[in-house]
Amino acid sequence: MGLDGSARKSGWTRWLGLFGAIVLAAGLLSAFVGVGREDVTSAWDYCGATTTSVTVPCRCPAQDHQTIWPGNGIVCFSPAPDPAYSMADLGSAAVMVGAFIVLVGNLLRLWRAGWTWLVIRSALTVLASGFVAAVAVLLASPPPCLDCPSAPSDPAFSGAAIVTGLAAVVVLAAAILPLVLRVVRSPTKSADRTG
Repeated sequence: MGLDGSARKSGWTRWLGLFGAIVLAAGLLSAFVGVGREDVTSAWDYCGATTTSVTVPCRCPAQDHQTIWPGNGIVCFSPAPDPAYSMADLGSAAVMVGAFIVLVGNLLRLWRAGWTWLVIRSALTVLASGFVAAVAVLLASPPPCLDCPSAPSDPAFSGAAIVTGLAAVVVLAAAILPLVLRVVRSPTKSADRTG
């Protein structure tokens, strides 16, 4: 190791991408569990859909939110417990942090990695971006609906869905940018050697 600490820097950057992947995976797990708790505990439901006859004006239970859909249909929404929303919010934030760490780690190791390892790393990162995008879609999808023609997504998950979707773009950039920069740099480097 030189006095300038170059070897220590190389060792640090070697594990930066792995650390980012761990943070990313932990965030995905938290957001996914939050969505799962929503699917189990919350639902859109036409008021009176579970009863065979309605003899009194239909009203939603006290803990539900009552909305009016087209056709003057009364629809009740039973929200998920607060921990589900907290897990989704914290998970999406962790996914974004992990995405930026993966991006920085891939860029810092760009010139130290061989072509084969660079392609493998980029392929794995593309796969990770697909998982992140899938979780973003889950966050934006509606909870189960009983007898509903269509159901909107839970507005409390909209922020987490947006953050996770942006994180998917960052992870995809972490996969593509190193390859693009390497391809752009290679012809220039070859021309300098022959000049």
